[in-house]
Amino acid sequence: MSMEAVIIIVRLIAYAAAGLTAGFSAVYVINHVPAKWFCDYDEEPTDEMWGKRIKEYPWNLIFSFFFIGALFLIWETELIYQVAAVPALWLLLLIGISDKKFMIIPDQFVIGIAIVSIGFVPYQSNILSPLLGALMGGGSLLTIGLIASRILKRDAMGFGDIKLMAAIGLMVGLKGILIIMILTLLSSGGILGIMCFLGKVKRNEEQPLGPFIAAAAAGFILFRPWLLMAADWYVGLYS
Repeated sequence: MSMEAVIIIVRLIAYAAAGLTAGFSAVYVINHVPAKWFCDYDEEPTDEMWGKRIKEYPWNLIFSFFFIGALFLIWETELIYQVAAVPALWLLLLIGISDKKFMIIPDQFVIGIAIVSIGFVPYQSNILSPLLGALMGGGSLLTIGLIASRILKRDAMGFGDIKLMAAIGLMVGLKGILIIMILTLLSSGGILGIMCFLGKVKRNEEQPLGPFIAAAAAGFILFRPWLLMAADWYVGLYS
């Protein structure tokens, strides 16, 4: 057996182990973190926040297959990118689940995203890109939220979404956060629009934005080269 074949086999085993660990640990963590994490600062946990929050089966297997598949999607990337991508995807998954189920994005997960962003520093276009990405991500959502609140006469944007977008901007940089914002807008508008049309959600019913932000960020991590290429192509049409 050639050395190249041995390396491939070792990588396959490592990917399977990493995927299973990430998938099973995601279910364990979401079920065992303190219930207070899913509350606003002035609230106390409800009965739903105690005990088992999601079923172990089949979600531990579904999440494991997701992480294994994700690793194969970034097979050609450098090891440092893969090492940074897995915990980032893991945290984004926990964020999506938390916001979908409890309408809250725990600060602890957002801080985790900010810490993981260190691993993506080698892939930033310049030293200022992470800072500009954080300012663009958080600042844009804050501005949109303030304008929407004035129009709707109620809170239109959770501060957790703003903090999450700022942390993701720190991770992906200026160009990356612009792409993620567009993906978030298209996915949330399209899916919620269809659900509203079908009567699955009420027009004025509050819906979490976190799952869409997390999914868009995960998509960028997994398809980064192609999305950046598409963005450059689009900009080139008007330059």
